[in-house]
Amino acid sequence: MNTKKHSITKADDDPFISYQPVLWNPNPKDPGAVPIYSTKRDHGVGGIWKLCNLNDQVNDNKDTLDKTIISYKISHSEYPLFTGHDLFNSPYPYDTRAIGNLLGEIAERISRRVMKNFLKHFHKEGKTGGIFDKRFDPKNREDFIVQHTDNYILKIQKYPNLIILKHSGHGKYGYENIKELDGFFDYRYKGQRYILVLESKLEKINVDCNDLVENLFKPLKTLFPEAKFYYVLFSDKSSIYVKHQFEKRRQLRDLPIEIYKTLKSFNIGTLFFTFDEKRKDVDTMKDFLMLQYRTVRNLSHTIHGKTVISEKELTIFDGGETPHLKLVKDPHSGLWKEVQLHHKK
Repeated sequence: MNTKKHSITKADDDPFISYQPVLWNPNPKDPGAVPIYSTKRDHGVGGIWKLCNLNDQVNDNKDTLDKTIISYKISHSEYPLFTGHDLFNSPYPYDTRAIGNLLGEIAERISRRVMKNFLKHFHKEGKTGGIFDKRFDPKNREDFIVQHTDNYILKIQKYPNLIILKHSGHGKYGYENIKELDGFFDYRYKGQRYILVLESKLEKINVDCNDLVENLFKPLKTLFPEAKFYYVLFSDKSSIYVKHQFEKRRQLRDLPIEIYKTLKSFNIGTLFFTFDEKRKDVDTMKDFLMLQYRTVRNLSHTIHGKTVISEKELTIFDGGETPHLKLVKDPHSGLWKEVQLHHKK
C-alpha cells in the first residue's frame, strides 16, 4: 500500500504530470516499431472493503440509519461506504430492478474515497478544499449552487454528486441538465488551482469525447476560468490497458488514447486510475446490499404517540403535538423518504 506523499521536483509546474500518458517506442532498435501510449503509475492507494451486518459489534449503540453496511479501510482509517441511511433514502430500490444503478453507485463511492486519500497525501505543498464558500450549509446542501454564470449553473444534485445546467429556455426554469459528475475535487498547489473531475466505469468505457468537451469542460472553464482541469477516469485494467505485456508496457487501449488526445487539445489533462477490486468483489458488495435492503424493509418498529397516515405522507408524533418523524413517498420509486423537521435541526 502506498499512501506516502509523492515526490515532485521543483521544476514541475504541474504536480500531476507524471501520471499522464506518454508516447514512447518500446522497440527503438526496430525501424518498423510503432510508438505506443503508456502510463507510468497508478494512484497507489490500497483499500480493503468489509461487509457488516446490522448486529455486528461495529454497529453497537447506533441507530438503524447510522449502522455501517459496507466499510472501506485505507491504511489505518476506516470509512463507512454504505450505511442504513442509504437503504432508506436511495432514489431506487436495492433489488434486481436496479442492479446497474447499484453497481455504478459502488464504483463511484470507492473511486471517490480513493481520490480523497490520494489527494490528501499527494504533496506537502498541496491541499484540497475550497469549492464551497461561506454560504454552504452541510445540513441543507441539496440543490446548493456551487458556481454560476449567465449560461451555466454547477449545483449539488444529491451530495456529493453535482450536475451542470445550461440555460436553454427549455426545461424547468429555462435550464437543462447537460452533465452529471461522479466526483469533483478542488486542489491547490503552489498558488495554482486544479479541478479534477472524476468518472467511474465498470468494465466498459462508453465515453463520448465530444460530450466531455462540450458538456463538461467547456462549461467548467467558463465557471472556473482561473483553474486548470483534469479528467480522472476510474475503471478496471482490462478496459484501460492492452493485456499483452501489461506490467512491462502499461499500454493504453484505443478509446483511452482518444480521450487523452482529445482533452489534451483543449489543455485538459487525463489521469487513468484502476480499481483494486475485481468484478466479483463488486458483485459480492451488490448482493450484500440487496440482502440488507430486504432485511431492513422487514424490520418491525414500535411507535408510541399519534400517527397520521395519508397516501403520500406519514407523520409520527412523540406523544404530544410535536412531530417526531415525517416520511414522504417518492412517486417514482415508491420508497418513503425522511423529511427534515425544522425543530430537529
